[in-house]
Amino acid sequence: MAQSSTPGVAPKGGGQVLVALIIFVILFVAGWYWTRTTQPTSGGNMLADGYHHYTIDEHDFYYEPGHLTWHVGEKVEVTLVNKNHAKPGQNHQWNMGRGLASDATGFVEHREPTGWKTNFFAGVTINTKSGVEKIQKDFSVSLTPGQHFTFKFIVPNKPGKWTYGCFLQNGQHFLDGMKGVVDVVPASGN
Repeated sequence: MAQSSTPGVAPKGGGQVLVALIIFVILFVAGWYWTRTTQPTSGGNMLADGYHHYTIDEHDFYYEPGHLTWHVGEKVEVTLVNKNHAKPGQNHQWNMGRGLASDATGFVEHREPTGWKTNFFAGVTINTKSGVEKIQKDFSVSLTPGQHFTFKFIVPNKPGKWTYGCFLQNGQHFLDGMKGVVDVVPASGN
């Protein structure tokens, strides 16, 4: 039987299509919102155990990537890799904090950077191949050329910008640009 072509009268089934379209739009927007608010936004790959993996390469004299975003409560695994190309090879260091600490050098206007006044990992439990450790004050990793180091942790409730850097050779690596930034974003709903 043919459907009516009377103007102003919707054909049968039109309401079901509209409801399905509305449900699709709601699910699409909800999925987009969930992805934007709960997933890492800068390069982390999801691992089977729920950790987001980030690799930070140490070059002469910069890190790649130079900017990351983590969310409070996010499970993170970081692999640091010393990939410098200098001959002879350079050791590099990685640590993260706020408030640059420095020491006097004997010159009134020059101080050498030595680390952070506040270390990001103070009070944080990290997991490495060697075991689990709660960091009391400072956490720093120094690598020789070609060496790598992997550790896991849960991002603590320390939102804001944190800087990572290398302070070898009396802070010269840091002064030469070997630093990067991690934006720690509050957990969704906070």
